[in-house]
Amino acid sequence: MVLSDGDLRKRVIQEPQEANEAKLWWEKGQWDKIGNRILIDPFKTTFLGNCTYDLSVGEEYRSLRDPRNSKPLKEREKICIGPGESVLILTEEYISLPKNVVGIIVPRARWIFEGTSICATRIDPTWYGKLVIGFTNHAKNPVELYRQEAFCTAYFMETRDVEVALSKERVLFLGRTSIGKIDFSHALEQKLLATEKVDREDIEKVVDLYGWPWDVVRGMFVLTLKEVIDYVEKEVAPTIVQDATAAAIEKAYENQQKWFKILVTGLLSIFGALLVVAGYIIIRLVN
Repeated sequence: MVLSDGDLRKRVIQEPQEANEAKLWWEKGQWDKIGNRILIDPFKTTFLGNCTYDLSVGEEYRSLRDPRNSKPLKEREKICIGPGESVLILTEEYISLPKNVVGIIVPRARWIFEGTSICATRIDPTWYGKLVIGFTNHAKNPVELYRQEAFCTAYFMETRDVEVALSKERVLFLGRTSIGKIDFSHALEQKLLATEKVDREDIEKVVDLYGWPWDVVRGMFVLTLKEVIDYVEKEVAPTIVQDATAAAIEKAYENQQKWFKILVTGLLSIFGALLVVAGYIIIRLVN
């Protein structure tokens, strides 16, 4: 049975002080105190639907483009999620369930219409802690999510009591208040290439792996190269021989002028020396 808004109002612990005390009930496994109570902290009646409760963006998120590092999110700050980007979002709400309630997380319709999706997940009976929800932008434009903005929806369904409660030995993230360390055992880390080391083979690998729009990027490089070649052939090549010949002639003329000056200077020096010698001889003959 899916719990209605009336059921949730009766079962959810809403008073802030009692909610803080109730967190210890789950940590200590005090099921006699818990009974069939549910903890959603903070609880906002504006997020309560006919048979759902909306969950909102919390104080931390992590982009899978930088999967090792989380980023804090203060009030009135926002997450900007690029096209094709997935982020892990910590919920604002701390949720604790009794032994006879299971939760299902589904996307909100308004975000489906924006071209986004979330990874549907569950909340097991006896779970306590904040949730981490995967949110992916499939649209061509960036989307923004603000802190404390509702971005997914939870259904709560009653079931028979489970026999074994969750424990931190079995579930490492039980009692979670932050995203914490996540081991990406199936993801292969790709090191970034230096700009000068990218070649055609690297571009082809990206196109084969991701397809559109990287084929457009590849085509852009090919088109640019073709335009450069066409420009050189039409505008530069026809005059390149003439320009080179003119440059060579000019250089040869400059060299000729330089050597001519050297030759003239040398001849003048020799002629001057001969005049001195001749004058000396004439003077001796006269005397």
